[in-house]
Amino acid sequence: MFHVAILEDDPRQAESLARMIEASPCASRVEIVGVAQPAVSLAEAFGDGVDILFVDIQLGEARATGIDLVDALAPRDGSMQVIYVSGYLEYASDVYRTKHTWFLPKPVEQSALDAALERAIDNLEQAQQQPLLVRASGSLIQILPQNIVYVESERRKVRIHERGRVIETYAKMSDMEASLPRQFARCHKSFLVNMSFISELRARDLVLLDGTVLPVSQRCHKALQRCFIDHVGRSV
Repeated sequence: MFHVAILEDDPRQAESLARMIEASPCASRVEIVGVAQPAVSLAEAFGDGVDILFVDIQLGEARATGIDLVDALAPRDGSMQVIYVSGYLEYASDVYRTKHTWFLPKPVEQSALDAALERAIDNLEQAQQQPLLVRASGSLIQILPQNIVYVESERRKVRIHERGRVIETYAKMSDMEASLPRQFARCHKSFLVNMSFISELRARDLVLLDGTVLPVSQRCHKALQRCFIDHVGRSV
């Protein structure tokens, strides 16, 4: 599930956008995690957990425009999809100063928002499937993230457990975590798991689809549980 934030200085406009997102056919694949006004919190809109940002361009009395804020604060690696929203069509060319997904003119039409949201999700899903290149045994090996079941570390080495093979390489666990998509989460200081392969999450361990049991530390359990629920997208 992808996280959406809205940066809009007019609370009514922000609430309207939120309702339209919730009414979109893509609603089951996203969760709104922040509706921020510029005077309140930019960190909420540009936080690490935000995948898709709807940002107004004219932000009231704020000196910076939405374009300025995206240029200064948004990550440049494509990990955040920016959708501009504005009633001023003269900004339609200015937005190309920054990397963005869509420009929505106000008043926003549901069909246009649906198309923008679907494009943003498609971009994020494609980015998640970009291969990793690792050095192992004197060779360069290409690995697709969706094929990785889990990663474990031992001192200066990591073992990447794919379906059918294990690749051992010199790397830091923190670097592996940063390189892999959001479907991966820490379950222990020495283990990183692909949540698509979790069959059961228990208090002190988890069971993978093939029956493998991995440890779950007390420190990681709460965050892992939250990430797992978000990843699956629904719970009872």
